[in-house]
Amino acid sequence: MRHSHHSRRHHDTDGQYSPDRFSLHALWHAIGRHHHRGGERGGRFGGGPGGFGGGPGGFGGGDGDGFPRGRKFTSDDLQLLLLALLDAQPSHGYELIKALEARSNGFYSPSPGMVYPALTYLEELGYVTVQLEGNRKRYELAEPGRQHLADNRERAELMLAKLTHIARKMDSVRRAFAGEEPLDPSEGGWLPELIEARRALKHALFRRDNVPAAEQRRIAAILARATAEIEGNPGAAGTANAPDTGAGDL
Repeated sequence: MRHSHHSRRHHDTDGQYSPDRFSLHALWHAIGRHHHRGGERGGRFGGGPGGFGGGPGGFGGGDGDGFPRGRKFTSDDLQLLLLALLDAQPSHGYELIKALEARSNGFYSPSPGMVYPALTYLEELGYVTVQLEGNRKRYELAEPGRQHLADNRERAELMLAKLTHIARKMDSVRRAFAGEEPLDPSEGGWLPELIEARRALKHALFRRDNVPAAEQRRIAAILARATAEIEGNPGAAGTANAPDTGAGDL
């Protein structure tokens, strides 16, 4: 990395990073190490909780809460997120930044140096239109952009859902830091039994890491059926490959 540890506490190429959030992630890291028996290290850029690598709550694949292992938002990801936000309402660039920050509960706040070039590119593609309001630009979704978003709707919705999931985790950490009771499961988030079931599945897959191809196909068929059941479409199991939605590992 070109930036020092000190500079990473304030910003990076993917978004703003405040000292308060650094402290929050340090706390989360400590909680994560205790909960997972010290098996994870990292932070925002590595494999720890809330990081961009693998780990609970991160954008990596460690515990399935984030995007594929070691991956940051690509320029395509950000462009699609911006189109999804503009589909809801026309906005200025600053408003889009704040919308992403709000959706992730402060975790992801892309810098103007990331957002405005992305908006310019979307304008060049004809995906958005621009209306000048004084010295500011107001962006609105154009029909080609609406079609592109429709073609990638599942991927966009999954990325937005990931940010919402991370926002809940951020709130849980803040509550723990403040000594407050956790939210009731009815208010959102995953039930403990769902978390445990997912962890058990992950461990079962790890134990079958080197099985023969026939066994891998059997497991894949089981997972395809389970996915179809979860999605409420059992007849779709095995009929098509799942789209690349950037969902991450289990």
